[in-house]
Amino acid sequence: MDQKTFEFLYYRTRGASREEIIREAGISGAEYDMMEQSLAATLLELQADHPRAATIGRDFVKLTRYLYQDRSDQELGMPRPDAVKPRAGEIVALPAVDRITQPEITLHQAISQRRSTRQYAETPLSAEELSFLLWATSWAKDFRSGENNEFTRRNVPSAGSRHPFECHLLINNVVGIKPGLHYYHPLKHCLIRLEKPDTIAQDICAGCLGQEMVVKGAVILILSAVPYRTAWRYQQRSYRYLYLDAGHWGQNVHLAAEAVGAGACMIGAFQDEAMNDCLGLDGVEEFVIYISAVGKKA
Repeated sequence: MDQKTFEFLYYRTRGASREEIIREAGISGAEYDMMEQSLAATLLELQADHPRAATIGRDFVKLTRYLYQDRSDQELGMPRPDAVKPRAGEIVALPAVDRITQPEITLHQAISQRRSTRQYAETPLSAEELSFLLWATSWAKDFRSGENNEFTRRNVPSAGSRHPFECHLLINNVVGIKPGLHYYHPLKHCLIRLEKPDTIAQDICAGCLGQEMVVKGAVILILSAVPYRTAWRYQQRSYRYLYLDAGHWGQNVHLAAEAVGAGACMIGAFQDEAMNDCLGLDGVEEFVIYISAVGKKA
């Protein structure tokens, strides 16, 4: 979904007038008329769902209680989901985890120094520093696969060790790694370069509502959620765990960034449709859930 379409729908569902929408969305009268016609079904869906938004928070907490839970797909003997999605493409090697130089900073220092950092120096991250960040947040140190279950163990906690996330990286300024969008393979501890247009950094920045740290940071970590990986075991309660697990991941991003003399800023303000489009996700079976910019401190 492009920005004009998003803003048309955003203001239209909030009752703005035709003139207000044309002004705020930066569209012409002809574009307005075209969108009014082509997006009629989407508008009806949004308008029908809109009243539910007023109580969605309370409903979410209520309906994810155990009292509302049925038997899970795991209990019903349904096929287990893969712990890691299959990927193909150009492999970009990273320094092995057993060869990473251990930072000298103490845990006390990392916690006390941690701040949300939005301004970064032009100094690049080294490949070893990036490798350390990924080791701390997304690397799978153990992998178990059988007919009835498949899971990984990592350096962040996850409900039932389901680890329902895939980690993508927008590389802007890392020594020896070509800028662009990559996928991190947690079993092979490598990057896989994704074929995306040259405008991908600007597209992701726009999806993050124009936050400049997205193009100024050395690397942008984009976490997507695969909810069925957890729902297979925990049914609808799994959606609570998605956000808890994402928080665990985000804290390790901050502490690992401090350990390599960098800063991080977690991003929750992004346009869901645009970010899912950037990664080629459907927004239902997999969707962007959390983003972090990381760079050397200015």
